Amino acid sequence: MHDGGAEGFLEPEIFEDAAAEHFIQVSKQKTFGTKIRGTVKRLHEFGRKPKSLTYISSETVPAIDQYEETLSDELTCRIRILDAKYIQMHVNDSDGTIAAFLSFLEPAIAHFVNPGAAPIAEGTAIHSDKTLAVFLRQEVDHRQGKTELLESVADSLIIWALSDTDPDKRVFMDRDAILNRIEETLPSAKQFIRGVIDTRLLNLRTRHNSEDRAVRYYSTEQKYCLPFETRELIKEENVDDTALKSAVTAAFERRCQGLTSDNERSLIPDVVTICHTALERVFERQGLQVAQFAHNGEEDDELYANVADLVAKLIDENHALDDRTTVRRIVLAVLRGTFYDPSDDERAYLQKLGRTYVLLLLLKNEPKIVEYFKSISSKFILYIGTDFLVRALSEHYLEPQNQTTHNLFKILHAAGAKLILTEKAVEEFATHIRSQIFEFQNYYEHVERHVTLDAVEYIDRILIRSYFYSRLAPLSVSVKPPVGWRSYVDQFASYTAIRNGTGDQELARYLINKFKMEYETVEEMRDGLDLDDVEALSAEIVRLKTETQRTVKDKVEILAKNDALQVHRVYQRRKIEREGSPANPFGFRTWWLTQDATVRRAAGKLVASHKGQRFMMRPEFLLNFISFAPSATEVLKSYRTIFPSVLGIRLSNRLHSESFKNVMEKANAVAGVDDARAASMITDCVNSLKGDSIKVYETKW
Repeated sequence: MHDGGAEGFLEPEIFEDAAAEHFIQVSKQKTFGTKIRGTVKRLHEFGRKPKSLTYISSETVPAIDQYEETLSDELTCRIRILDAKYIQMHVNDSDGTIAAFLSFLEPAIAHFVNPGAAPIAEGTAIHSDKTLAVFLRQEVDHRQGKTELLESVADSLIIWALSDTDPDKRVFMDRDAILNRIEETLPSAKQFIRGVIDTRLLNLRTRHNSEDRAVRYYSTEQKYCLPFETRELIKEENVDDTALKSAVTAAFERRCQGLTSDNERSLIPDVVTICHTALERVFERQGLQVAQFAHNGEEDDELYANVADLVAKLIDENHALDDRTTVRRIVLAVLRGTFYDPSDDERAYLQKLGRTYVLLLLLKNEPKIVEYFKSISSKFILYIGTDFLVRALSEHYLEPQNQTTHNLFKILHAAGAKLILTEKAVEEFATHIRSQIFEFQNYYEHVERHVTLDAVEYIDRILIRSYFYSRLAPLSVSVKPPVGWRSYVDQFASYTAIRNGTGDQELARYLINKFKMEYETVEEMRDGLDLDDVEALSAEIVRLKTETQRTVKDKVEILAKNDALQVHRVYQRRKIEREGSPANPFGFRTWWLTQDATVRRAAGKLVASHKGQRFMMRPEFLLNFISFAPSATEVLKSYRTIFPSVLGIRLSNRLHSESFKNVMEKANAVAGVDDARAASMITDCVNSLKGDSIKVYETKW
């Protein structure tokens, strides 16, 4: 410390500090470009004249050779970088290094190699990403939904999807074609666009929206197109947006002119193309960081270094280039100007793309978010509530894409989650079906042929209602409807056995085979629990339910005991699985998947005794973040469609300034923390989201 940048210097000047010209700098700082520049500057400030600097870093430095060349030219000092990969390759070259490891480090980490001692911390890299921390904090803090934002985005996407229509040329699109084009371009739109497209199309075709645009509807053909006025407005916008991108191209070309000789001028078109592609691709990796850079106007060496790495890959992939070394040199020099001395047009261009990225982030159309929720879904241990079992069976005759519960179970199982079917849940479910059997016999069997489709929606028993819909309004000619109520029940377990109270095991086998569940007995659930605590919670559930519901007390008491046992089992299993360990990056894994609000209220004191850690997961969390989430491949494809096109600029106008400001404030706050703190924030936020009973979701169960 306080060594004027001279942490070390090389022989033969080892005894002549003032005459030293070859220096060493060791650092773990992530922004290595800033550190190297600062070190050379500090050496000069202390009267030293460095001819070379060897920089040793625990970070991995991308495209080291290009970075060394760029910094050497800039600082007029030979820069050599030895990064983490170099250290990994040579750490065992020295006997002294090996002895130091054996004496000091190995004893401190020996316990990690003992079988069963490792905490659940595999794959932690994605769980410390600051983009995730910003997104999750935004989701936790803003619980009222994004209806206004989604409607605005939907309008823009509809008009964009119709941009090639022309009534004079008889080029139209129907609703499904519009929907398909939107979902192909923005995969995360599937989550909300289907719920609003009809309303937004009606709005756009019946009156002008805030930007005085409308669509035209041809009722006979049930198709849409853009009228002349709207197409003219789009042309004007296209001119403005294209002009901005052209101005950025011109800025690139001007820099190229000063960096190339006469015989290199033919490379300029390739250089400009690669510059644009590199800026667009960096949003896939570090979109939030680019948005911060453009918004705050601060230099970012780490961001530039990653762009340099992207440039190297883009050039290596382009086999048509003849002089790759020269192109790489020129591209890096051009983009150095973009990051360290941008023109007004370059900054405006990056600001617009940055706003578009933030919009996509809020819509969960971000690779890191998709990968994160995919990874945590593989760790879930979900106890399935009886209400979800009823939902799953009621979907039996729906089209596959509309079997929401079944598809959710399928996605979770495929991801690696454990779906737990308890003996008590089966017992409750069998009792539930048995009660509907008796109700059908008493109220519907003798009038079944008189029940109309309009009357079905008023039936409050979900399986009976589902049965009548499957009979009166079959959705597919390929699926044969049940011939009667008995055959409907027989698909899941023997009608006679369920009716007689002996079909529990048969029903359990069906559920286990159908939904790939694991079975847990009552004895396994009770193991290690304080049954007095279970009884206390059961009594509170009975009290609340008898106050608010008209029901038989004996029946309530049985169900309450089952519910109380389930709640305590969740906390017990979390303890067994060590889910409360600070080393766990996934948040709590064990949850009860149900929607029983009374049990949630009754367990308030129990939750408080567990430091506010909730036990019940809302299905909306799974629907919005996992079940309807696009794949990472789809998201990357959408980035490579949106950012290079005019849509990448236009979507920026659909993000309200307040929303952008909120994200930037969170991004600036998170930028100041290290990865360890970011990982902690992510775990806290995702735990809050999983059990949040108030948050408003656009996609509801």
